[in-house]
Amino acid sequence: IALGGLLAQRISRPLRRTARAAHSLAQGRRDVEVTPEGPAEVAEVGAAVNTLASALSRSEARQREFLLSVSHDLRTPLTAISGYAESLAQGVVPPEQASSVGAVMLQEAQRLNRMVADLLDLARLDAAEFRIDLIDVDVSELAGAAAQVWRSRCQAADVEFRLEAPSSPICCHTDPSRVRQILDGLFENALRVTPPGAPIILSVRAEAGLQTVLLEVRDGGPGLTDADLAVAFERSVLFERYRGIRQVGTGLGLAIVDGLTRRLGGTMEAGHSAEGGARFTVRLPADWSVSG
Repeated sequence: IALGGLLAQRISRPLRRTARAAHSLAQGRRDVEVTPEGPAEVAEVGAAVNTLASALSRSEARQREFLLSVSHDLRTPLTAISGYAESLAQGVVPPEQASSVGAVMLQEAQRLNRMVADLLDLARLDAAEFRIDLIDVDVSELAGAAAQVWRSRCQAADVEFRLEAPSSPICCHTDPSRVRQILDGLFENALRVTPPGAPIILSVRAEAGLQTVLLEVRDGGPGLTDADLAVAFERSVLFERYRGIRQVGTGLGLAIVDGLTRRLGGTMEAGHSAEGGARFTVRLPADWSVSG
């Protein structure tokens, strides 16, 4: 009887601690940790609770990052639409330019609708990746459309905007909406740190013989150190490094841009620009398929 009582106590004590830890998890605590002890089966239950606590913590962190990335992506078209709408309401836009301004607003609204549709898809499918719709695209024309929106935003901030693109088409088999997201993310990052009077340049060209399309955003801002370049696309690293020193966003913008670029089969590179700031270079395959 005595041995049975000791054995029951040895089993029940770690089980009670594990039960308390499970209740703490249910109440929202994620710093719960159980020391696996007792018989092998009881210790395994404790280890399983630790695994569950770690998984819940990672899942909630991903959800927070996702919400931040969503707000980051939605901000650009909303800003463009509200800015043009305000200009129309105040009568700043001349009548002969009303149709072109309306076309830009429609384009930005369609991009916003696409992002909302993506959110619904992710909610339904619990997917981790964005949908990719590949078509033949003239990247020069796409860059011109992006430049039209961002030139206005740069002028409002007294920042010079320049587009370096050939007059001839640059053909690429890719997703134009995702390429615009990439450019918008880079422009948002550049405009945030570029001081008045300094430039932001968008350069577009085809790399001869490599079947690659190159898009490059350079700025005259404070730039990045060599140490920064190695971690530029890691989530929140630069945010934590420069918070309180320079204007920063959510810390996810460059990580989103890098993820979208890789999703399109391309590569992303950070460097120093000739204008004294940062340079971000996107290389996309001219002819690519999702299966490739």
